[in-house]
Order: sequence, then structure tokens, then C-alpha cells
Amino acid sequence: MNGWIGRCLRVNLTEGKHSIEKIDPGLMERFLGGRGLGVKIFSDEVDPQTDPLAPDNKLIFISGPLVGTGALTGASCNVITKSSLTGTLACAKMRGHFGAELKFAGFDMVIIEGRAEAPVILSIIDNKVKLVPALEYWGRTTVDTESLFKKNLGNQWISRETFLAAIGPAGERLLPLANIVNDRFLSVGCAGIGAVMGSKNLKALAVKGQHSLQVADGNRFVQVVNSLINKLNSSPLTSQSMSQWGTAFLVGLCYQKGMLPQNNFRGGTLSLKNIGTEALNSAFRLRSRACFACPVACIKKTDVKHPTFEGRGMVPTYLAIGSLGVNCGVSDLSIIGTANMLCAEMGLDPVATGGTLATAMELVEQKALTPEELKIDLRFGNGEAMLDAIRLMATKGGHGKRLGQGGKALADSFERPETFMGVKGLPLAPFDPRAIQGLGLHFATSNYGPNHLYGNTFIDELLNAHEILDPWDIKGKPQLVKDYQDTTAVMDSLGLCSWPLMGLKFKNYVPMVNSCLGTSHNTDDLFLMGERIWNLERMFNMKAGFSDADDCLPDRFINEPIEEGPGVGQVSRITEMLPEYYRLRGWSDTGEPLPETLRTLGLENS
Repeated sequence: MNGWIGRCLRVNLTEGKHSIEKIDPGLMERFLGGRGLGVKIFSDEVDPQTDPLAPDNKLIFISGPLVGTGALTGASCNVITKSSLTGTLACAKMRGHFGAELKFAGFDMVIIEGRAEAPVILSIIDNKVKLVPALEYWGRTTVDTESLFKKNLGNQWISRETFLAAIGPAGERLLPLANIVNDRFLSVGCAGIGAVMGSKNLKALAVKGQHSLQVADGNRFVQVVNSLINKLNSSPLTSQSMSQWGTAFLVGLCYQKGMLPQNNFRGGTLSLKNIGTEALNSAFRLRSRACFACPVACIKKTDVKHPTFEGRGMVPTYLAIGSLGVNCGVSDLSIIGTANMLCAEMGLDPVATGGTLATAMELVEQKALTPEELKIDLRFGNGEAMLDAIRLMATKGGHGKRLGQGGKALADSFERPETFMGVKGLPLAPFDPRAIQGLGLHFATSNYGPNHLYGNTFIDELLNAHEILDPWDIKGKPQLVKDYQDTTAVMDSLGLCSWPLMGLKFKNYVPMVNSCLGTSHNTDDLFLMGERIWNLERMFNMKAGFSDADDCLPDRFINEPIEEGPGVGQVSRITEMLPEYYRLRGWSDTGEPLPETLRTLGLENS
């Protein structure tokens, strides 16, 4: 098969058994693979009302058809389940090499069912599938788990080619903020998926293989890939900004536009000189690392040295600087980098963790919560206390247990829901929606909660990569949001990273898709598939109990204008944009897909 392996591994942890199934070619054609196919299978097999931590919930790891073929940035593996934090469908993006190695191990998809009686690691190495007892790994950090597992393989060459996706103590303790970490320190994201994995007593998946993949037209495929690489190399955003600093280059731009949140999205006086790219170069020795088949190499490695964490790690990304840094009033990059690595070690989602800590800090400021109660001096700007809190949160130590339930639960417990800056229970990615209107609309309507990577309108609203748009204006933003949401659904399903959209238009990818898969898709065909996937996800969430009432932003963004800086006076105009967005989607006034929309998308029986 072109691009595909065509096989699914189904593992029943309750019975300790596995089976190998063929993937329906019809489903591959309609849902592309990756995220789309995974969501389709998950929605068919799991009741939307299922408790996320019950054995009936499933966990699907799936790589798209272009992953491992050499397609430009064809590395992404999606992890699909029902989130224990939000209760929505969750579809996390996994970077690095795990996704390609899963294909080389002989499978496009792994479906995890049930719950093991005792901790296990699922090992898929060189055509051997087995459940390895994992009691000696339980309680260990993600870094220690990977190191010990590779050591126990007893062969340095096999060890070097084996990639793990693991949970840390946070996932073992079923914290709603837990996620999965792969390739040593890459956060998979989507808080709650680590707890689902922990609820199944599954410590890690390990993959390695030697299967090869074929493409339909090799000569054409190589020509197209080389052409796309040349285009990326001619774009300053991908060849310079991302390659030099990774996503951290966004810090200065967002600061200048008033989008960078401070002190739980209330503003502040932090200086850019402490957190910008020049400061980054001073604080860390940057070394580049690329995901499989990616020429951009936006992951920046470094050595982190702090009493709380010392070893190989990552330079803080924009998400880390925004969520674990300035939104908590912290501008010390060494503290932010350490916090980010602590989250990776402990298996905590950094955005959800930062949002929770910012909520707690505001509660302390309001005197609803006191440092004496927490036994931690958790105030805005106290970075060392933040590090203590992260470790306590992950291990449910002391008063960290309360923090580990997430920002919404914490704010609600003090009857201060207005202090939680999130949607559907998930804290916002660090972009102030008052200063970037389209992204704010996406945050409100995203199927997975307010994550910018599932509708990255900032590519045009902030970077003006393809259109020069005013981020504070709402004209055309509903259409922009829909287009980017559908686009990322396609990219995720193919297994491609969406960051290169800063240098490429979506239509540039179509020849690569066709030459790899032997298809004759045009741009509109693929957009229709993206729309199908987005609507299928919407339907699952509605069956899980979500409605148009959840397509909202916290009152702070609607009723409290930005008080200072470039975005002064701005509020979110979500209520003006939402009706037009629903109309473009083919939904009712209450956000429900209309029967004619479902028929057009072939979802009338879903």
C-alpha cells in the first residue's frame, strides 16, 4: 500500500492479549488517516458518556499515511482518547520520531483497551509484541523510565533505535493535568491523556522496527519534497526564525502586539529584554534537533542546570515562556526552562500546569487562598515556589494535591470561577484573545479546548505569512478560523506538522500527497475531508454533553478591556463573530450541525 502499512494492533490489557487487524481502505479514503481515522474509529467504538478513567475508554496511537515516507515533516503521531480534564474528545500531537518508528514497527495504529492488573509497558520491537511487567518503572520519571528500559534491552544498537512514549508520576496518580511524553522530553500535550494511560496501568509504549514504506510515484515524490524544502528555505520565518530559536521567536512579536499574557491575563510590567530571543541566547547554549524528515529543526536542546533539575533538556518554547513564565509573573528564563523540564519529567502538561498555577496565584492575591494554607509562597513572580509546586502537584505531595486537580476545579472550590482563564476546563494557550480576535474565536470553538495548534490563525493574524490581517479586527475572521481548523485537521490526519504553514500554502502540499498515495485529490477535496473530521469531533462532544453554551471565553476577555500596552482598550468580540462562524459551518443557531450539512459530509449515519 502506498504510504500505509495497512495494519492495526489491538491490545486488550484486561486479558493481556493482542490481535492484528487490517484497516478498512474505505475509511482510509474518507478520513485520510491519523487524526481523522483515529477519531472515526474512536467515536464508533467508545460511548461519549464513558468515564475517561474507566476501562471502557480507549487510547489510540495512530500515524498518518505520509509519516515515515520522507514526506516533508511527515512525523506526526496522534493520540486519541476522551480527556480526563475536559471530558471532550482529545487528540494530541506527538512530535519527534515515535510516529515514524511505529510505522517501521509494522503498524499504522495501536488501539489500547481495558486495564492491566499490574503496571506494564507495551513493547513493539522488531515484529515482537509483548507486555513487559513494569513494576520497576512505576513511580519513575519519564526520563528515568526511558533510560532504564533502554538499558534493560541489553543491546546499544537496538536501544538507540527504540523510541518511547511514557507517563510520569502525574499520569500514574491520575492527575487531570497529566499528559504523555515521548522521545525523552517532548510533551505530547492535551492534558488528561496521561491520566487515561495511567488508569490503564500502562507506563509506556516502546517501538522499533525495520519495515519499509512505498510511495506511488517515487521520482515525482522526491521532486515535490525537494521543491517544498526549497520554499521553506526561502521563507525567513521557517529558515531563520524557527530554525534559530524555535517557537520562542514568537515571544517578542506577541509582546509587541499585546498578546503575551501576564499575571493570569491581567497585564503587568515585565520587560521584553528578560524573555526575548537575545535573553534566550544568553541563558542557554542552543543546539538544534529535528523531528523525522524535517529540515526546520525547531526543537532546541540545551543543558539545564538547577538544583531542581539538572541534565539534558529543552530550551523553553513560546508555550513554556508564556504559560510557565510571564503569565505567572516569572521572567527568569533559567527558572522557566527548569519548570518546563520538570513538567516533562513528571508527565504534566505545561500549558495546563501554568494556567493552574496562575489561577492559584490570583487566588492568593485575592486572599481567597493563603501561602500558609498551601505551605508554598505561591505568588506572582516567585519562580522557586512555582518549581516546588510543580513537583508537589505531580506527586500529590502535601497541599500540591489540591493544585493538581486543575485551574477550573481550584477556582470553583473557592467559588471564584472568574479567576480561571480557560475553556471547557482547559487553560488557554498563552495568547490574549482580546488582542487576536480570530484566535479567540478558535479558542472558544475548538473541539479540544483552547489550543492554538488546531486553528493556528496567528500565522496570518500575527505573522502576516499569507495575508496582512489586523489581529484586533474581526472582519473575515470567522472564515479564517474555519479554514485553519479544517486545514489542521487535514495536516494532522496526513501526519504533517502545521508549523511549515508559515512558509508554505496548503495547496503546495497537494502534489506531495498525490505522488505519495497515488491519489488525485485537489485542495477542495482535502478541505472537505478536514470539514468532515471537524464535524465528527463536534458531534462526539455534543453527545458527551457539550453545547453552544461551551463555545465561549471567560468574562474577563469580554468585559474587561486590556488596560495597558499596544492592545489597550481591546476586548474579545466573540459574540459578534460566533453567529457567522456557525453559518459558515452549516450549523444551527445553537451550534448543531444541520442535517443537510451532515449529508454533504457523509456523516448522516454517524
